[in-house]
Amino acid sequence: MGKKVTTLLATTALTAMALAGQASAAPSHPGAPPTATTAKPGTQETRTYHAPFTLGHNQSVSSDTARLVMQSDGNLVIYDEFNRARWASNTVGQGWTARFQTDGNFVVYTRSDRPAWNSRTAGHPGSRLVVQDDGNVVIYDGSRAVWASGTNH
Repeated sequence: MGKKVTTLLATTALTAMALAGQASAAPSHPGAPPTATTAKPGTQETRTYHAPFTLGHNQSVSSDTARLVMQSDGNLVIYDEFNRARWASNTVGQGWTARFQTDGNFVVYTRSDRPAWNSRTAGHPGSRLVVQDDGNVVIYDGSRAVWASGTNH
């Protein structure tokens, strides 16, 4: 009986140690972000572009959950990770390039270099265009968002 008790106590102690280790690795409350994360090999993260930046005809930039595409039909479109269109400039038949300009404005231009759509963010020099890993495309002036696609998910 002594051997059974010793084995049972040892098993209980090992189980308690394993559970304590799991508990200390868990977040302090549900939904809390982990203190450190490791990126998976081959994954993409938020992408930042500074002016001047041009997306040519049939070019794209992306993060894990958003792909900003200047399509061959002239439309600037944001697709999610399931290849669903989440936002569009509605410039089919008009657009040729999309330019993030030094004044902070993001503009879709026609083949003849006329604006077909713009983000209405001129007057924000030094801004950056960010294709975020949450699926949103945002223009930031410093830490302030001056335009967002609203495609975060």
